[in-house]
Amino acid sequence: MPVLHITKTEVDKLEYVAQGRIDYFDDRLKGFGVRVSAKQKTYFAMRRVDGQLVRTRIDTADKITATEARRKAERLLADMGQGQNPNEAKREARKRAAEERKKGLTLQEALDQYLNKGKLKPRTLTTCRGLFQLYLSDWLERPAQEITRDMVRSRHREIAAGQRQRQRFSRKGSDPPEAIEQRREAAADNCMRALRTVLNYCFEDEESGTPYLNPVNVLSSKRQKAWFKVDRRRTLIKNSDLPAWYRGVMGLEHTVARDYFIFLLFTGLRRREAATLQWRQVDFNERCFTVVDTKNGDPHTLPLSDHLWKLLYDRKEGLAAELAAAKSALLSTKKRTQKQRQAAANRLALAESRLESPYVFPGETKAGCIENVKRPIEQIRVTTGVTFSPHDLRRTFATVAESLDLSGYTIKALLNHRQQLSDVTGGYIILGVDRLRAPMQRITDTLLERTKLTTKPQPAKVVPLRSAGGAGKK
Repeated sequence: MPVLHITKTEVDKLEYVAQGRIDYFDDRLKGFGVRVSAKQKTYFAMRRVDGQLVRTRIDTADKITATEARRKAERLLADMGQGQNPNEAKREARKRAAEERKKGLTLQEALDQYLNKGKLKPRTLTTCRGLFQLYLSDWLERPAQEITRDMVRSRHREIAAGQRQRQRFSRKGSDPPEAIEQRREAAADNCMRALRTVLNYCFEDEESGTPYLNPVNVLSSKRQKAWFKVDRRRTLIKNSDLPAWYRGVMGLEHTVARDYFIFLLFTGLRRREAATLQWRQVDFNERCFTVVDTKNGDPHTLPLSDHLWKLLYDRKEGLAAELAAAKSALLSTKKRTQKQRQAAANRLALAESRLESPYVFPGETKAGCIENVKRPIEQIRVTTGVTFSPHDLRRTFATVAESLDLSGYTIKALLNHRQQLSDVTGGYIILGVDRLRAPMQRITDTLLERTKLTTKPQPAKVVPLRSAGGAGKK
């Protein structure tokens, strides 16, 4: 190990190393040294404490002089000779400072730390932030460590009772009381799960060995068992409703929403997966498409059935036709009112934005893709009487697939559901896009057939006619 008399002059002469690091030790004060790396020169002290060699950092040469570093090294080496480990003292000081910071950490700051950690999907960010703003807004400026088990228990019940009810899109007469109750209970559970996750992220300390007592855990205690047992939604579009629903969708003036609903039904995709599909992910030559932003993170490639291929092809060609029609309409508005000219200009701007959009189903929001479909859903409900959600279309697709006696592995592959780890056989079955092509076509053909169902006409009643003067009497 190199030895020198550590002074400012000598330290300044030391050259930075290209790789690794070099420790230089003082020729007079044993255990005092300077470490030179590629970018820094750092003073340190090193001595055995209870038989273990301990090295502790003093400071960098650009922040402290060699004389000051020597004086600090003398004190540190003396303490180390008495059995004191300065690194342990530093760790304790950092721990105390962290605890002090945590005591003043508000719930809003805890939420921000969790949301800014990265690796969270935009949908997760929006949902989590929305739950806190809606149900826990009065807690956000409160120190997070002051949230108690009683507070959690009480707020959980309040949300479920509708005292902090989410303002939802109204579908008059369509929601039975039990459905409303289930939504409230699901919201209560979702809110508390989000709170539990945020608190664990900010306060759980794996190094200390002391488990963090999350107040939300009171809902899981054997005595409380307060989590609601919310049944999974099992709604779908019944076979008898499919023709009316299909006619209602095809009658929409909103062509993007129209094609979007049809695409959801015939692919079984989740609403966000279909909404974020881009044209570059569609391969017309290979007759398939790939969804990248999926729920489980696995890219999902599906074949295009004949009907789906035509839907997307017509959609892409229709964008150019829509633009041409909008330009023609604008040119024909010279003798029209200012309001009519403005409407034509807006139509042209919308057509141009849709043609330039990378999304198959473009929208007029910041996201760029279709998002809010409440209005067209309500229009379909009013005209057909069929109430549905986008996820009902996924359940309808899966139910039709099962009715065709397709294997469970095929249905899982179509829905992009992962095989269970305990399913050894499933791990050996690889279902590529070509293997799914025939099942996809069968499902499409079946759906098309069911959307064309007609109600069997009732036989007409024969009513005998009476002629004037009672001619009809025998």
